[in-house]
Amino acid sequence: MNTPSFVPHLVLERLVAEQPDHVLVEFTDDRAYTARELHERAQDVAAGLQRAGLEPGDRVALVIGNRVDILAWWLGIAAAGMVSVPLNTAMRGSVLEHMLRLSGPRIVVAEAEFLADVRAVTRSIDDGPAVLEVSPADREDATGRFLAGVGAPTPRSVLASSLSSIMFTSGTTGPSKGVMWTHRMAMGKAESAMAVMGHRSDDILFTCLPLFHANGLCTSFLPALLVRARLVVAPRFSASGFWPAIKESGATVTNMLGSIGALLWKRPPGPQDRDHCLRKALVIPPPVGHHSEFEERFGLVSTQLYGSTDVGVPLGIPDGEANHEACGKALPGWECRIVDDLDMEVADGQPGELVVRPLVPFTSQLGYYGHPEATVEAWRNLWFHTGDVMRRDGDGWFYFMDRAKDAMRRSGENISSYEVEQVVLSHPAVEDVAAYGVASELAEDEVMVSVVRREDRLDVAPEEILAWARERLPYFAVPRYLQFLDALPRTPTAKVKKADLRAEGVTPATYDAGSTSRSAQRSANS
Repeated sequence: MNTPSFVPHLVLERLVAEQPDHVLVEFTDDRAYTARELHERAQDVAAGLQRAGLEPGDRVALVIGNRVDILAWWLGIAAAGMVSVPLNTAMRGSVLEHMLRLSGPRIVVAEAEFLADVRAVTRSIDDGPAVLEVSPADREDATGRFLAGVGAPTPRSVLASSLSSIMFTSGTTGPSKGVMWTHRMAMGKAESAMAVMGHRSDDILFTCLPLFHANGLCTSFLPALLVRARLVVAPRFSASGFWPAIKESGATVTNMLGSIGALLWKRPPGPQDRDHCLRKALVIPPPVGHHSEFEERFGLVSTQLYGSTDVGVPLGIPDGEANHEACGKALPGWECRIVDDLDMEVADGQPGELVVRPLVPFTSQLGYYGHPEATVEAWRNLWFHTGDVMRRDGDGWFYFMDRAKDAMRRSGENISSYEVEQVVLSHPAVEDVAAYGVASELAEDEVMVSVVRREDRLDVAPEEILAWARERLPYFAVPRYLQFLDALPRTPTAKVKKADLRAEGVTPATYDAGSTSRSAQRSANS
């Protein structure tokens, strides 16, 4: 295994040696950065961490949005032989506390916007991590001094198989788990994305998706780095501003995840729909029943892939092929099967669980950090069990049918029903609760909770409980719907019958709080 080819910061180092002035990444609310500028910032981070006394293997958590710092810190931590822990900037309260306690970082690096949430949590952790505010390297404060260049960092021997990041993914019935990524796994996800998108050196990639996520890092930034293209990054998605941003950037390739495709499709048609240079877009989920119309209206080729933070990107529609109904074929380096409850492979056309395993060493996770039992369960019989129901046809195409039974997904984010339930249950008026997903008009889920009130608190209003949740959950996990029940339906073994609750769905008696956005949540809490 040629380590420099499979370690992101070493790929950047090679680009700097050969094309130092190549414009690699541009931020729409900042400026463009050359490969050399990004590398120098990453080197400052590595040197600062080493001067601060951190050792190889130490964890550094990042609470940073779409700005150059997230890339500089992610690369610099790796160059210092340490482990990055990129966190969703919407995390707060008990969920954020769980992530920090589990990963045990020495330092948390956060933007000013998120400092209050981070410090509120770190104060409750004994011997908790130091908190460092992101600021320019030349600013005369603690952060500026931390990053002030005093020479290159001490070189660290880094293998492609080394632990590089802990990436959190929402569980279905338990707390979020930290997935242990190697450098090779990150690059493997990028290679899969390239096999689907066909990235070229003359491409301009555009993303408005967060760089603290696997998608932003591995299907946008790393492909741009590998093929020596340019990535343009917007702070966030805006339905009204999307096509103007695409046009201004000159983008040829982009990713549309979560509700982006549906929101763009629902907007009134107009001349800006085709006034751009896009040739291809990754659209997940695709506009069911409107694939051809979507492509015709927006003047592009749409495609998709299947992957996760937990395992990688095993399925995708190979570049140059098309199948509007499938989520893809097994991509190079992956073996994929559909199995029954006993892990026996089922016949083509029959539904079952998708299980996968890599054919290339270290292109999938090392396990779940601090959860060996979850690792063993997920890799039962030496196959990773995705929990997703699919079928495969005789030509090797895989068709998605249903998600893991308790999983929810909103705004492109996986949501743990367990974590939603724990927050709602902590309200003093709540005796019992079940959280589950119901259909959304934007092709994902809306979060709904069924709540049993304490006998002495039957006067509590839905608004009070949801306000409690809004203060303690990321915006995308805050329930939209709430219904009060006298008791939750349960099986003879006391398990909640969530299938029954989902089937009933929203009724005339259900309280509807409306959709919650990040900005609305912060305004409500300010």
